Amino acid sequence: MDKEVFSFNKIKIDHSFLDQVWEFSPNKLGSFSNEQISKFAVALSQYLIYFKSEQNKARAEITKKKRFLESAVALSSDDKTLKKYKTKSALMEYMVNTNPDLNKISNDIDMLNLELIKMEGMDKVVGEYITTLKKELSRREQELYTIRSERRSNGR
Repeated sequence: MDKEVFSFNKIKIDHSFLDQVWEFSPNKLGSFSNEQISKFAVALSQYLIYFKSEQNKARAEITKKKRFLESAVALSSDDKTLKKYKTKSALMEYMVNTNPDLNKISNDIDMLNLELIKMEGMDKVVGEYITTLKKELSRREQELYTIRSERRSNGR
């Protein structure tokens, strides 16, 4: 695969600016210029790309670790061992519980899954935040258009 497909990994998140976005009070929205609101939307859009990329990396890492566990169990088991534990999942559980290295990998998988659960749905919320900022810009533009139209009508 072409490396440029992953050019989004070059995004540099300005965390201090992003903190301003997360912390700003809606009561102060009127005090922000259109340019500032646009910058907020762009920063959130970049963050959303970064966020999804990090989610995908976590999923890929989980898949890699699961495959490693499955391979380790397959390589170290024979028909006799499999008959003793009856299922591959029971054998996997036994090996993970008795092998510190496999146990660590299993715990890593659990931690990554918990992180993904915490992140679940946040991409949609950030997308809604971006949409809200864009709507505010559109509202302002429409308001300005209305004011100019009224002035032209009154001026004639």
